[in-house]
Amino acid sequence: MKTIDFSKIPTFEQLPVKPGAPPESAWGVFGDDDKLGCLNFLTPEGLVEAAGSVQAGKVFRLDAKVGFAKPPLFGRAAVSHRIVPLGPMANDDLLDNYNTQEGSQWDGFAHVGHIRHERFYNGVPASAIQDGPSSGHSVHHWIDKFAGRGVLIDAYGFRKAHGRPVKPLESGSYSAAELDAALQWQGATLKPGSILLVRTGWMEEYEKLTPEGKQAIAPFDKVKAMGIERSTEIVAWLWNHRVAAIGTDCPAVEPLPFDLGDERALHYRLLPLLGLPLGELFVLAPLAEDCARDRRYEFLVVSVPIYVEGGIATPPNAVAIK
Repeated sequence: MKTIDFSKIPTFEQLPVKPGAPPESAWGVFGDDDKLGCLNFLTPEGLVEAAGSVQAGKVFRLDAKVGFAKPPLFGRAAVSHRIVPLGPMANDDLLDNYNTQEGSQWDGFAHVGHIRHERFYNGVPASAIQDGPSSGHSVHHWIDKFAGRGVLIDAYGFRKAHGRPVKPLESGSYSAAELDAALQWQGATLKPGSILLVRTGWMEEYEKLTPEGKQAIAPFDKVKAMGIERSTEIVAWLWNHRVAAIGTDCPAVEPLPFDLGDERALHYRLLPLLGLPLGELFVLAPLAEDCARDRRYEFLVVSVPIYVEGGIATPPNAVAIK
């Protein structure tokens, strides 16, 4: 973490700043070799301020349990847990077929590159994405950077409180205007350098499904979800608010299904162009319920990515502390 002068960060409308960089990209804003992207918005001063929001000593785990989705979504391999006896009074254990994106996750910058520009965040070519410490992008660069002020936007709760229809397991979207309205309803503000959590309602509705229902929606072409609107307005909203990372309780942050060939997809606009980490399948309902009770939607977030050099994604290993 380092101190940053937010007033010197270009607005979305002023991007790009680097000659030859794609439109809407933040390449070069934090330096040509930057590997943190919007995590640069997390500062020591912001972390100290966030620590001051801890008042009740409540801790909320944001990760779902490993293997919560049965079967795993998008056709990913199912993880299995084995205990390995070492002797009469000692054991180890193994996780077989563990995919760092089988459940709650932060997408790293090596997860998705831009389909037309054929580059990953900050112009890194596909050839530079490889195993080990020399990889062009890796989640191990984040291991001591992911802590700061968290803000929850309970978009799901906002719709329910206002009697508006909400079907998290169907394709639909929350707009920037709706996120602003939810913030106002909550009495919360989105300061620069916040880790934004958005409750869509997907995870809790998924957990209500029967085993047959979960089986039916697991394939890539069958998963449906509400998410953050796929628009220039929302991309500009996230950048101009200096959001450090966005985590949601739905499978892709954006609505599903989406066309993998559509350049408007948030995965193509936020990861490779802006360097904004995307968090998926977070557990947000218990946190949202507590925020509704005490009307405090701000807290300290601490996330410790897995230390794998060359890692593509990581379980959040995250807690919100109030």
